[in-house]
Amino acid sequence: MNEASSSQSEDGYVPNAKEAADLVTKFAEVTGTDTACAQFYLQDRDWDLQRSLDAYFGAKKSGGVHVLTDGDEPQIVFNINKDVASKLAEAEDVAKFLETATTKPPSEFRMISWNIDGLDDRNLKMRTKSVVKILQSQRPDIVFLQEVIPKTLDYLENNLPEYKFIAGDEDGYFTVTMLNMFTIHYDSHEVISFPQTTMGRNLLKVEAHMGPLKLKLLNTHMESTGEFADERMNQLNISFREITGTDKSVNVIMGGDLNMRDKELANVGGLPDRTYDVWEACGSRKECQWTWDTMRNTNKEFPGQFKPRCRFDRIFLRPATSTSAVPKFFGLIGLQKISGYQCFPSDHWGLLADFDAK
Repeated sequence: MNEASSSQSEDGYVPNAKEAADLVTKFAEVTGTDTACAQFYLQDRDWDLQRSLDAYFGAKKSGGVHVLTDGDEPQIVFNINKDVASKLAEAEDVAKFLETATTKPPSEFRMISWNIDGLDDRNLKMRTKSVVKILQSQRPDIVFLQEVIPKTLDYLENNLPEYKFIAGDEDGYFTVTMLNMFTIHYDSHEVISFPQTTMGRNLLKVEAHMGPLKLKLLNTHMESTGEFADERMNQLNISFREITGTDKSVNVIMGGDLNMRDKELANVGGLPDRTYDVWEACGSRKECQWTWDTMRNTNKEFPGQFKPRCRFDRIFLRPATSTSAVPKFFGLIGLQKISGYQCFPSDHWGLLADFDAK
């Protein structure tokens, strides 16, 4: 095809250079913005001028168009609603967020995975507040949450405005993946059903990137309790097929509350090729082994002497063959009781993992 002609790709309409320049000029003239802002809106809407203008003025009307500048050149454009913009403006540590808003991608990233136990009403508001404070202090780039409910999701969204939230459902309890909008670029997502689940479980797939680092993020909360081992293994197989079917240029990170026993992993043939358990890759520290530990965590009471300890929560990594994620630290969070309350933020410890992008 002639390079000067327009084309229709799998990603939508792609104009030739002259048409693109004309569209950018028209958008900038109508909106009073510059070419960077014009390209941002047009590229996201298949170069449809009317759709792009509608989106711009709709966002501007609700207070959601924000262009951060350094001199005369815009560095980054945010499209966020007025409530989020207000919260971000009021944040005491907003300068820390803005420090990372550059065109140069970071060379490392942090991930947290945590079942925040939204199904337990006891001290739920204070526990959710504690989760938010921990996330604010740790400043992860990627977050996998499980057992989120609508009212805790509202609180999270209102108090963590620098994140994009992708939910695996809207009702009951569900998973949520969060991306730091200053460091991780969202590309797409899909909710993959587990056909035989009796507990409403699924696999939340999010595709994203951090500069040249391509990411497929698989967040899941698998079937609970020992009696559902067979279904849990079915869910493992579905998830592992998603890993093995991914191009080798993409880093796949799978995590969440898997409710998995080691024998179940062995029964499905172990981890896929070139896939690692991040806890093991970082040295298998004993103090980080048990993520649901009723000997240390008193949120769930068990009568008698039996105090179960399990490694239900895990993070797996299938690194890419090009720019790849390299694990360098694995730890636990949420280990302290909430001040003034005799409870922890959740009955699960949260997982924290740091990666280099190489």
